[in-house]
Amino acid sequence: MLRCEQDGCGWVAIAPSERAAWKQYEEHVLEEHVEQVDDEVPEGHVQVKTDDDEWVTLTPEEASDFHGED
Repeated sequence: MLRCEQDGCGWVAIAPSERAAWKQYEEHVLEEHVEQVDDEVPEGHVQVKTDDDEWVTLTPEEASDFHGED
């Protein structure tokens, strides 16, 4: 069963296959958890929202470190 991992979100996929569930999940995330901003992000960089609701521009490696991923 595929569930949304965002804090406070109870969304669960209801789909006939794993592939369909992932498609539903993608649509859910885009509709509910993605915020579009009008900003120039340099190629090869991403924007990450901090705990203070501020956006910072980082490389993917920096973003992984920022979130504490190994």
